[in-house]
Amino acid sequence: MFSRGHVGAFLALAFAVFGGGTLVTAGAVLTETGLRAQVPPERLAHAQLLVSAPQRVPVDEDFDVRLLDREPVPADLAERIARVPGVEATAADVTLPVSVSPISDSRVRSALTADAHDWAVAALASPPLHGSAPAADSIVLTRELATDLGESLSTGALETGDRVDLSLGDTRREVRVAGIVDAPGAAVHLSTATVASITRERVDLIAVRLDDGADTDTVAEAVRDAVGPGFVVTTGDARGAVEALGVGNARLELLALATSIAGTLPLLVGCITASALATAIAGQRRELALLRAVGATPRQVRDLVAGQATVAAAVGLAPALLLGYVLAGWCNTKLAAAGVVSVQLPVVVSPLAGAVVALLTLTIVRVSARAVALRASRRPATEAIGEAQVEPRPPTRVRTGLGLALLGLGVIPAFAALVIRGEDAFLSAASGTLAGIVGLALAGPVLVRAVTGRLARGTGEGAPVTRWLAVRQTRAHALRSAGSVTVLALAFSVTAVQVYAQSTLERATAHEQTDGVTAAARIVGAMTPVDLADVAEVDGVEAAVPMVSTSVLRSNRWLGETTTERFSALAVGPDADRVLDLDAVAGDLAALRGESVALDATTARRWGVGVGEQVALRLGNGEQVDPVVVATYQRGLGFGTVVASTDLLTMHGLARSYDTVLVQGDAQAIDGLEAWADDRPGQRVTPLTADAALTTERPWLERWLGVVVLIPMLGYVLVAVAASLRTTTRRRREEFATLRMLGATPRQVLSMVTREAVLLSGLAVAAGIGVAVLPMSILGAGVLGRPWPQGPLWVLPAIATILVVIAVGSMRGTTGRLLRRSVSP
Repeated sequence: MFSRGHVGAFLALAFAVFGGGTLVTAGAVLTETGLRAQVPPERLAHAQLLVSAPQRVPVDEDFDVRLLDREPVPADLAERIARVPGVEATAADVTLPVSVSPISDSRVRSALTADAHDWAVAALASPPLHGSAPAADSIVLTRELATDLGESLSTGALETGDRVDLSLGDTRREVRVAGIVDAPGAAVHLSTATVASITRERVDLIAVRLDDGADTDTVAEAVRDAVGPGFVVTTGDARGAVEALGVGNARLELLALATSIAGTLPLLVGCITASALATAIAGQRRELALLRAVGATPRQVRDLVAGQATVAAAVGLAPALLLGYVLAGWCNTKLAAAGVVSVQLPVVVSPLAGAVVALLTLTIVRVSARAVALRASRRPATEAIGEAQVEPRPPTRVRTGLGLALLGLGVIPAFAALVIRGEDAFLSAASGTLAGIVGLALAGPVLVRAVTGRLARGTGEGAPVTRWLAVRQTRAHALRSAGSVTVLALAFSVTAVQVYAQSTLERATAHEQTDGVTAAARIVGAMTPVDLADVAEVDGVEAAVPMVSTSVLRSNRWLGETTTERFSALAVGPDADRVLDLDAVAGDLAALRGESVALDATTARRWGVGVGEQVALRLGNGEQVDPVVVATYQRGLGFGTVVASTDLLTMHGLARSYDTVLVQGDAQAIDGLEAWADDRPGQRVTPLTADAALTTERPWLERWLGVVVLIPMLGYVLVAVAASLRTTTRRRREEFATLRMLGATPRQVLSMVTREAVLLSGLAVAAGIGVAVLPMSILGAGVLGRPWPQGPLWVLPAIATILVVIAVGSMRGTTGRLLRRSVSP
């Protein structure tokens, strides 16, 4: 076990495991939540079975890719299912956006946009209905929507028999309110005939109600046999993700976020743990050498070190697991509240995540302990005793050469931003940071020795003795100093990359959108084709172009394997060239009609397609299409990889409503639009100035999520660094005692240690500038033409100051406590 003199090293390792284990456990719990969380159905709770499409694209030898839009099923599937024994009733469900306006005194009042469904689906639950079922010329409203619509009338909530204006698809007509119902979910209920006239025999899913006493599992298996392998039959709470597509999408969003955290943190924990173990073992070199001298085998020495590390890890891991579950619940709530995930999922609390984290952490600790102790355990006893008194031998030329090569490789990818655009430029610039840090760890001792050697030559006899000692101590113990520099540089570099990569991306995106949007106004809010026609008729409007945010999938063969990737896409309506300037490289955006797309120029080159050629894609609902490329453009950061025609989406069951409408017109048009929007609470008109961006303002947490996640990680690294510096300084008690015997005063020793800490921090900041700030400057030059980091420049001096404070505080505080004790060499 750790002796009394090494309790500090024991606690440093325990804390490293505690901090890292807490964060990894939170990530693991969120990962399990993304995989297993279930939300019970609401609107379709009385349908024991839901039959839907797989909602994914299979990929050979890889994970399937989830579809973010609803994959349709044929409506006549309901007839096949109805013939299965045990099935009482079926209903084809589809979501249709509608706009409803109350009519009073022959005037159309305030309009509200809502979701409409087939009444047959709601009838499966036999809800309490005041009035009658809908017909071709009538609808049923929920009581909540009837109340909201009635607020614009002096008579109060709408009642049965009232007339409303209904916009459905591209038609508007006056209908009667046939009934008011208390039912969850759908706000408007239509007749089956009305829904069928819009959906054209393609629906979202089939809801199935079973006979009383029927066994759900037995009937579900029979339905699977009836519908075949191309469809999914869902029971239990899993129906919630089928009813509400947002639940499944939220699981995907949470899973992507959690796996990125849980995947990165073990590497970080491994580095911090290995550093803490290296510091602890360096302080035990004498004891380990004595063990070798009295006959202990190398394996016994490694077993002893691994056992000590396991005990320390267990002490820190137990509270870490408990705190990690609490942290996961808090993070899940905050992410949903900020809109980072579309739906708040119930956190899955099971021992599985904790068991995996415990096994992974203990494995990392034991492997790290054995690796760190490998060299010390293999040295001959006499040589081990000799090395225990002096600095270990310098690193080999191979290690130094590899480190210098990795430092160069860490910067080279950033130059790709000078020749390529889009997200690839950001990935290239940021990807080299880790390689640079590893290179610094390998070549650090030689670099520290070289820099401090030059400083030593510049420190003449007239320099203060504490400065002279600080420089030479740092140079003499280059291996120890390089370890501290590397961990400090890691904190500096990770912070700089996270902050400036995100801020550069935001500025580049806003810059492209500002230059690319030529419209006079933007209307935000769900709008139907009828609403779009109303906008186009406003006086002064020259063009009204709808927009829909979506995604597409593209499959490619690479090295004999098929890979499928998801790309962001923007669908725009006719006359897009009158409101957008995408900086076309070839082709014309005016031709974006029918089954056509425009591609980001970099993407088009990578896919090997040009203007006039067809490109194979899958839409967000899984439909395979081969649209013609009519243009390529430069502003892919601001407008996405693919810009498609809204015609392409509507032909395949998508874009039933629009997210945004860009309007070109004069001042009269803007006044008219604002008057039009006064009667529509769901729409907002915003005049676009010369510096306006296209997208609406996202929540700050969504935009800066990477930095927010970085904060606890950075705090963990900094505290671990402080613990490592304290442990390293504690090992120097004999050195300080010798200086005191030679006549150095406590003040001089403290001054020397302070100068060492400042020197180490300065070297770490310089290394961080080369590893992280230089690539971010190259990125800024490539995407914005500004050769410096794009973002708040105060971050650099702020993090540098924090590093200096931590280094000075840790080393000076520990030295002060050692000097207050009576220690002889």
